[in-house]
Amino acid sequence: MAEPGGGRRRGVAWVVPGDGADHITALPLELRARIAASLPFRQVARLATLSRPWRHIHHHAPIVKLNLNLDEWRSAAGVINEDALAGLEVALARRGQEGSGSKVDTLRIAYNVDNPGIRRHAGLIITLAGARKICVTARNVRRCPLEEWTVDLSPAARDLEVNAFCYLAPTVAGPGAAALQTLVLHSVVLRDWPCLPSLRSLTLGRVIFEAPPPLEWCPRLENLRISYPMIHVARVDIRLPLLKSLKMDGVYRTPHADITVDAPELEELHVRKLPGGGGGYKSFTLRAPRLRCLMWREQFVEHVSIDVGRPSSVTSGHIRFTWSGRFTWNRRFGECREMKDFRSQTVQMLEGLLPELPPGCVAHAARPYMSLDKYTVEDPNTSEPIPWEKLTCDLSALMSLLKA
Repeated sequence: MAEPGGGRRRGVAWVVPGDGADHITALPLELRARIAASLPFRQVARLATLSRPWRHIHHHAPIVKLNLNLDEWRSAAGVINEDALAGLEVALARRGQEGSGSKVDTLRIAYNVDNPGIRRHAGLIITLAGARKICVTARNVRRCPLEEWTVDLSPAARDLEVNAFCYLAPTVAGPGAAALQTLVLHSVVLRDWPCLPSLRSLTLGRVIFEAPPPLEWCPRLENLRISYPMIHVARVDIRLPLLKSLKMDGVYRTPHADITVDAPELEELHVRKLPGGGGGYKSFTLRAPRLRCLMWREQFVEHVSIDVGRPSSVTSGHIRFTWSGRFTWNRRFGECREMKDFRSQTVQMLEGLLPELPPGCVAHAARPYMSLDKYTVEDPNTSEPIPWEKLTCDLSALMSLLKA
């Protein structure tokens, strides 16, 4: 009952006007499917068990992205909710069998790889979802296991990303392995390198190399990126016949390795690390007769050998090194270099990039295109000026003049 002032009397419940009927169920299927699409698929699967009108709602609700954390399907005592997971799997299976509803484009799934029951359910969900792009996150907070595990892909899979701190890289298997085109591995241990016949792009982020890549692996690979690896082998040979782009970002200071890149179709090479950071390569050997662009930043190598054909195929890029007085603390690790070391490496690289010039003439020809900037930066702790020097060789200008 309303009071004279227009408000409702305290203590009296307000009832929504209506006849008490289920008007949502009475809506057309298309509208109910749109409503269901705003819910996580876990709840959509539960809707399918609500009543007969909702039984097939999961077939019609669009699922572009499916995000699952299987840890949420366990009780506080760690017991797996088998009934709920079975309902989810049945819903995915029905979509696949009846061919109705939209396809799952992206599946993001996190689970504890150490738990056999959870691992079995995760494998079944990955297979039944039939997603084009799959992101797997291995959860484990108790220890750092090094046990083998497998990710089985459906025929629709094209992109796979795996985040698994200190786990072995999974074996990629199933009907979709032969058609996989993009693979991203983060923080895994590489003992067995992936050998995937259709792979076009491979990214290795903070990966531990415990074995060198085999001589024949991923024969169709075109793009390779290696970011801050920890290399535990003496040699890493990258021999890929169709590789077009190679990016190598930094390296941790675990034993320096000899790097060989033999890629007859390579067009772009980017090698870089942070100024003054530890780590490097003992040697770097490059054979790339079709190389067009070289971007080399801060990565010191004790010995570098470059073969880019005769005459040189490189037309753009630069070589850059930075020295600072604040880097002297690294000397006890044998990793702090002086500017003269960077100059020597730059000339050594230019000798390989300019095979048409006699070695004794390379430094003189490149001098107009090499700049050395000197400046100071105030130390934030002591307010004292710290000297900095930056050496840059403009390959774009150098190569354009020589070719002209």
